[in-house]
Amino acid sequence: MSNARKWIIGLLAVIALVLIGWNITSSDNRNTSKAVNDQSPTYTSETSKTTVYNPQGTLAYRLVSKQVEYYDAQQLTWFTQPELTTYDDTKRATWILTADKAKLTQDRMLYLYGHVVVQSQLSDSRLQRLTTDTAQVNLVTQDVTSNDKVNLQGIGFESNGMKLRGNLRAKTAELLEKVNTSYEIQK
Repeated sequence: MSNARKWIIGLLAVIALVLIGWNITSSDNRNTSKAVNDQSPTYTSETSKTTVYNPQGTLAYRLVSKQVEYYDAQQLTWFTQPELTTYDDTKRATWILTADKAKLTQDRMLYLYGHVVVQSQLSDSRLQRLTTDTAQVNLVTQDVTSNDKVNLQGIGFESNGMKLRGNLRAKTAELLEKVNTSYEIQK
């Protein structure tokens, strides 16, 4: 084999190695530049317990859930079978809210979906239970609203209607449309 032929084979081998190396590095760059899928959660957790305190340092509410999915791109959290317990200034549990699912947004609004139940934990509260399909709760002000059919049960009364506006802290609830109330007269 002549020297010229050896030089040509060596040069072709070097060119082949350079092309292989260039191909490998460009395919690695393509894999790392892929965008993160915004449809999948940033993190998922089984059985979550969150405790929140107010600025004065007293317990404000506790949120327990079977599963949590946090989406960083949308800045929201989804809860499966959430149970929210609110507390008053004396650290007494005042309300327990349950639903099938809930969504918590960055502005501290909790949207409850499916079999929403708001149950009073105070025996002296006139309003004992509220049921609806969907509700929204402002976790800062504890305002609660619903645009669906709502059933209210309390001591000596039961009301059905549409569109609820109320406040958990003030223990108030107002039905705005198609209200039907029955009272039990006690002797």
